[in-house]
Amino acid sequence: MSDAMTGFCFDHAFVINLDHRTDRWAKMADNLARVGIVAERFSAISVRDLIDDQPTMALKDFLKRVDGPSPSAEHKLQTTWACMRSHLAIIRMARDAGWPSVLILEDDCEFESYTPAVLNRACEQLQGREWGVLYLGGTLKKGGKKAAVSSNLLAVSRIRLAHAYVVNASLYERILREAPGSGLPLDWYYSEILQASSNALMVRPTLAYQRLFDMSDIEQVERQPKYKTRQMLQRCWARIRYGRTSY
Repeated sequence: MSDAMTGFCFDHAFVINLDHRTDRWAKMADNLARVGIVAERFSAISVRDLIDDQPTMALKDFLKRVDGPSPSAEHKLQTTWACMRSHLAIIRMARDAGWPSVLILEDDCEFESYTPAVLNRACEQLQGREWGVLYLGGTLKKGGKKAAVSSNLLAVSRIRLAHAYVVNASLYERILREAPGSGLPLDWYYSEILQASSNALMVRPTLAYQRLFDMSDIEQVERQPKYKTRQMLQRCWARIRYGRTSY
């Protein structure tokens, strides 16, 4: 394990990145270096790789119910399935290697400057505690819950997005078995099925956000800022409290 990662609650980290998105990998590499996280690039499974591995009809029906008729429906179905396959490939690799946990990042992830200070604290507070998945960022959906279990850890349910999370070895087999047949995109499977019975936790304050003004490969829209006063104040306070750390 790299000296930069000493004290973190994972020994292995991967960034899912399509081969042609060299721009995203460059941004990720720079951001990770700034916060002391050492991660390998994982060549993402693309739609072209799905010739013998097609999405389930259940997933197709789900996206149709959620999004309605759309000329881009087939593209979203294929890319959603390819995205899941990339995540599962990393989890399968972690299982086969016997790793205690693994950090999975998507290449549109961006870490706050105070990540090292907060993550070290959160990982210390994780010691001796049962947990299955640890979110470094995500969105609380309606009906979800957050409850403090320590100063930097929240017990959570219905957290959506899968751009930055750590999976404990105790969940590898379950995720690999359940996710493909769930009929849901991976982050929905996590939020609607897995989290309720897996001791899901989230780091407080949030460390990782999806990069703004970046075109989503799945949604095919550019993420725009949503100005939420409470969230902005929380981020400002965290920057003051934990300061900036560079490596």
